[in-house]
Amino acid sequence: MVTAQDTPAMFGFEVRCTEPLQFARHGGGAGALQVLTAPEPRQRPETEPLADWSLAGTNHEVRAALYQRDGGYEFWTTDVGCYRIDLERGSIEMPECDDPILREQRLWSTPSVLSFMHRGDVPLHAAAVEVDGAAILLAGPPRHGKTTLALAFHANGSRVLSEDLACCRFGAEPQLLPGPALLRLRPDVYDGTPPAGTRLVRSRTDRLFLALEADRTGDGKPVPLRGVVFLREAEAEPRLERVPASAALTDLWALNFRLQDSGARADSFRRLTQMASVLPVWNLFRPMRLDSLDRTVSLIREGVTR
Repeated sequence: MVTAQDTPAMFGFEVRCTEPLQFARHGGGAGALQVLTAPEPRQRPETEPLADWSLAGTNHEVRAALYQRDGGYEFWTTDVGCYRIDLERGSIEMPECDDPILREQRLWSTPSVLSFMHRGDVPLHAAAVEVDGAAILLAGPPRHGKTTLALAFHANGSRVLSEDLACCRFGAEPQLLPGPALLRLRPDVYDGTPPAGTRLVRSRTDRLFLALEADRTGDGKPVPLRGVVFLREAEAEPRLERVPASAALTDLWALNFRLQDSGARADSFRRLTQMASVLPVWNLFRPMRLDSLDRTVSLIREGVTR
């Protein structure tokens, strides 16, 4: 018998799926997200997409497109296929695919973002780690070392809550809803051996997929959100600087996923303004070298949690 503690959870959802999920946490979800497999391949819409872009980490070889369909959305990628998102039913239909690892990773990207945005939560392009019972966001665009720094926190004993996409909630207190128990590393920062507490599940030319071991994932319950650290590159020793809310808003806006109609943009601006007003924000200036990681982790732990 499956109990609430055994049920897969992701971004605050209780995930119901008949397919095995490599990167889900277990327990702590609320509100069902049904994940289905398409009975047959979908045909790409003939209308213009809402957006069309190159996917990060693929050397611009893989493209994605988002279409609005029947009160929901279709998210297409050239490497996997079509994900149909039904917001009212709370379901995502994913395609048949001979690469279940990549298919699941794409599932926990734009399709999930649209689902939790519909619920009222805020997406941010950031990793998240748990330190002393609270979440810290490590925010920055691609190739700014978010995953590498999150892995350094993992090696230091912290729980990785998200490696690239953060789901934030603002109510009585700010919260982070844990995402996939996954770390994707560039080959140039991988020494050939999975770090302790992880296992290698997929190797690609552009990324290595590491799943967190069961004893390091924790459940999917919301975690109090303590602050945001923006990652900046500098040659000097690592240092933290507090950022005024007015200045933080520009960076939060740049790292936020949103639809491009005026209503969605206004709603994103309102939520990000609330985020900047209630969460402390820091700039982290540090050299992007592996030998500076331990000092950087210590600096963040001491500077953000005190």
